[in-house]
Amino acid sequence: MRVAKICIRNFRGIRHLDLAFDETTVLIGENNSGKTSVLDALRLCLSEFGSGRRIVFDPLDFHLPDESSDPSGVDPIGIEITFAERVSGEWSESLIGELSRLEILQIDDDGRNHIILRITCEFDSSIREFVQHWRFLNLERDELTRLPDRTISRFKEKVLYFHLPALRAARKHFSEYGPFWKPFLKGAQLSSDEQSKIEQQLTNLNGLIVASNSSFEDACRGLEELQKIIQISSTNIVSVEAISGNISEIIANAQLHIKTSTDAKLPVDRHGEGVQSIAVLLLFSVFLNMEQGTSTIVGMEEPEAHLHPSATRALWQVVENLPGQKIISTHSGDLLAEIELSQIRRLADTSSGVQCYQIPKGTLSSEDQRKFKHYVRQERGSLLFARCWLLVEGESESWVFRAAAKAIELDMHREGIEVVEYRHTSVGMLVKVADALGIAWYCVADNDRQGKTTKRSIEQDQRDENGEDRCVLPYKSLEHHLISEGYRDVYQQFISNQNLDKIKERRGTPEYLSAFAEALPNKKKTQAASAAAAAMIERRAEGVSAVIQRILERTFALAGGAKQWQSK
Repeated sequence: MRVAKICIRNFRGIRHLDLAFDETTVLIGENNSGKTSVLDALRLCLSEFGSGRRIVFDPLDFHLPDESSDPSGVDPIGIEITFAERVSGEWSESLIGELSRLEILQIDDDGRNHIILRITCEFDSSIREFVQHWRFLNLERDELTRLPDRTISRFKEKVLYFHLPALRAARKHFSEYGPFWKPFLKGAQLSSDEQSKIEQQLTNLNGLIVASNSSFEDACRGLEELQKIIQISSTNIVSVEAISGNISEIIANAQLHIKTSTDAKLPVDRHGEGVQSIAVLLLFSVFLNMEQGTSTIVGMEEPEAHLHPSATRALWQVVENLPGQKIISTHSGDLLAEIELSQIRRLADTSSGVQCYQIPKGTLSSEDQRKFKHYVRQERGSLLFARCWLLVEGESESWVFRAAAKAIELDMHREGIEVVEYRHTSVGMLVKVADALGIAWYCVADNDRQGKTTKRSIEQDQRDENGEDRCVLPYKSLEHHLISEGYRDVYQQFISNQNLDKIKERRGTPEYLSAFAEALPNKKKTQAASAAAAAMIERRAEGVSAVIQRILERTFALAGGAKQWQSK
């Protein structure tokens, strides 16, 4: 079985959220966008369900609409988890038989089997306590009544849910109490005769070690004075155990060692955080392969924690090969470069609450998917974490708009704005991805034939909530615009005297400025734009034209910013 869908109501920062899962699902979004809440909802409901009278939620798990809200007076928590076949006949006949006997199996019109579990928690004013309920539902979301008492416990046996947090300290996971290491410590199978022989050998070895150090004998002799202070009946009350003679104790204290670059062996918890994180994940992988449950579901936070980017990409193969269904949260663009677009769920905290966005099947052609994956892999996966994309033609525009933002004291990183170049990919494809994932966008192109083609390639309503066009052609070219706005001295450094001498138009006229811009060699345009960007930062806000300032103002507003600038 796999989790097909979760519906969350009034849980922490989530008022209302429906989220569908694939075999592998990757959750992305800003901090406090709901990723951890989704994973915790699954953990509380699938790891703890059927736990008798113990309440798995605490008062701070309730959604509090405002600062004066109290958990006892707000709407109840409601979480519905749907298990479903992707196609009819996916579940085994034995599983279907057991679920049928429990009287909770539901079959839709396509012949696919479903199980729907609802967990609720609310404050009962009559008894002044929080109460929770575990219920199974039919396809109409009505409660199934008169179920056998054993239903919850028997169903729990069919679902194995494991949660791996972002902080994966080896000291905890590789201890005798670590849930993934403990089964290996218990794996030793010794007969009583074998155990007796080993323990006798350990006792003999301990005697040799103690006899080799005469100071041990002195210490024992001194401590035997204890007999004179506290009456103890036995003789030889003090002994030294350099090695335990108890085989069970030795196994319980077994440690995993990993070599360093110098071949020195160190316990895994003495290595760096990155090595520890990988070691825990690999141990977890081996542990999962030992499990024989009908359904294994893994919730994992930030598998990339503490890892170098190249190690993160390599680690994805380990994560992808884990048995069962995987639901993963990440902040790594390098990891996103390795996964399929259809696996991404972007969570965003909007004015109407936490929303989930994904790219529906059929949105992108196979060629568009290939282009986008190549673009993300070659450029940066971090653009999928942005609130807004400023789509620009190429490197020159990228230099200038970033510099202009700095000059007017707009922190693009803080505001979640990414400058995205579309020259070497499809701008229409980028817009489709942005819209599907709920990422705002604003596109700037030259007012020429290519720019008009760019505008036509965005096949949709291009206006924002204020009715303003989101694809603008504000100037003939970036070079023409900057030269006319006071950067002629910068661009002149990149135009040869020979080209300048060919200009016949009268200085100071629009025609002269146009000819001046056209005298700039194509191979020098990016270099000149970089120099103009440096000069713009030095000139600060006064060096940013009204046109560029307006573009940044609109981009900032689309990203959710409140600051406005008055165009010059």
